[in-house]
Amino acid sequence: MDILMPKKEILRRLNTLRIKPSGLQERKYGVSVKYFAGNEQTPSKRIDYEVTTDLIIDDYKGILTIDKKNIHYNQHRADGINEVLNNSISKAFYPIKTHLNEKGVCTNEILNHEEIKERWEKEKKIILEKYNSESLDNFFLQADKNFNNKNHLEESFQHDWFWNLFFHPKFINYGETRQSETDLNLSVVPYQFPLKFSGIQTIHKIPTDYHSFIIEFQSRKKKAHPYFIPKNRKNSGCFMSLKVVFDLDLYHHFPMHIRADFEVYSKDQSGHKILIRKIQYTQFQQNTEYLKQMKLSSDSPFITGGFVVSEPNKWGFYKNQYENDW
Repeated sequence: MDILMPKKEILRRLNTLRIKPSGLQERKYGVSVKYFAGNEQTPSKRIDYEVTTDLIIDDYKGILTIDKKNIHYNQHRADGINEVLNNSISKAFYPIKTHLNEKGVCTNEILNHEEIKERWEKEKKIILEKYNSESLDNFFLQADKNFNNKNHLEESFQHDWFWNLFFHPKFINYGETRQSETDLNLSVVPYQFPLKFSGIQTIHKIPTDYHSFIIEFQSRKKKAHPYFIPKNRKNSGCFMSLKVVFDLDLYHHFPMHIRADFEVYSKDQSGHKILIRKIQYTQFQQNTEYLKQMKLSSDSPFITGGFVVSEPNKWGFYKNQYENDW
């Protein structure tokens, strides 16, 4: 690279990253959530779906539209009544419009609540054409209350891994070490509010060869939640941990790929890890070929490829020594 930049300037740019919405196009993601028992290689449960996001700026405010489609349960479309009902709820729920700020943080406010209620009424009619029972009537009574309650719908976002991870604060101050103590909230226990994982978040200074930069979160281990503890084990000997890797593109600083690995484990007498449960979340942006045609902005912290020159001497000249061990 023929662009010279001291370490302090790269750090300043890394610590002030923001989303660049100009030219940002709709993005489509493939999402997969796999649940494993112990060391099993085949998931005991799997959910796959597609998500599209579209960000526009209206009156200096970011409005993000999120759509969720093509849900598959254990690699097949919804067929059982519970899956059909869940699928209908999702069809009514999405697309959702909400606010997004320049740091990539969402307000969780639903901007199109009336549209969602109208879609739910249509979905109910479709279901009633095929199914009819007293238990279904009771289900509809509760679902109607939920869909009419905007606050309830907004709270339900907290139970969704996509929302937990996609909107996790990534543009924070990483100081001079490119690392920061922070928390990540993730809904690992079904139908309960997210658990807080405390750990270290690191931003990488060297871009990938697929036009992204990486931010990693690694939690410290904590005592496992009782939900995950087998009946024959003691809670004191079981732990859980979380690792998340965020890939964001170099040009708009918007999410590309996300991978999260949640583990519940114990240790044997030799200190070796014994897996009890594992949940693996993967989200990959589709159709990324267009990124190859884009060029980095001159104010990007990644313009030097992560390499820096030593600070200039008192005469204002660089020593022309490249450094990368920071």
